Amino acid sequence: MKLKTVSICIVVLAVTLSACAKGPAKSAARMEGRPTEAAARIATELRGFEEATSHIKALASLSVDSEERNIRSDAAIVIERPNRIRIDVIDSVADVWAQAGSDGDTLWLYVPGKKKLYEGRANAGNMSRLASFYLEPEDMISLVAGSPPISNGEELTEAGTGRQRHFLFSQSGLRCWLDKREKGRVSRCEKPAEGGGIDYEISFADYRKVGDARFPYSIDAKFPGRGAKLSIRYRDVESGGAADPASFMPPRVRGVSTHRYKR
Repeated sequence: MKLKTVSICIVVLAVTLSACAKGPAKSAARMEGRPTEAAARIATELRGFEEATSHIKALASLSVDSEERNIRSDAAIVIERPNRIRIDVIDSVADVWAQAGSDGDTLWLYVPGKKKLYEGRANAGNMSRLASFYLEPEDMISLVAGSPPISNGEELTEAGTGRQRHFLFSQSGLRCWLDKREKGRVSRCEKPAEGGGIDYEISFADYRKVGDARFPYSIDAKFPGRGAKLSIRYRDVESGGAADPASFMPPRVRGVSTHRYKR
């Protein structure tokens, strides 16, 4: 697969969304779950998926719908879990009109046509300044890489019965449902918001064989409280092979106007 230098899609799309950043929704009260063999098995399978997709190179179509903009674009994506990502957003003639990424320490957005670079620490606050999504960068990277955004060491328990059966992550309160057609794979996740409602919802679908894993080629994320939606439709995905670490760092180009976020 021939891929151009690539960067983080959420941050890239922020060039037209940066004015609508909002604060985080508060976490809801934690629901009680129970340890089960099924929960332990799913936790093991999720860890195995993350290991099998630790390095990803892909081509995809992206769309973002928000209160202010509707954006459609193609992109080339490179991900190295847990905290490195880069995407080139490509126009109809395959020219790169925006680049952005995270090297684990810094979030950045570069717009070559305007010779402007925006950068700041890799945290949820700066993510919200650059886009409509208030998430830690590692959580956003996990989402784009086809996984529920969870922390290392989170306990997975089982909750509900029958049609209400789902799996619950102890620390984040994230609730996940399995795909009935894809054994052991997640089809939907919800993060409850305090006072009722949903902070965000993620759907994974169209699983296909990629290396040693089955990867969701269709990913949708909705953020009801912020009026934003992200959709990713992968066309080509490869796993394995580390990228040049420099590709995840902000570009240093002469004549570029740089705006740095202090926090």
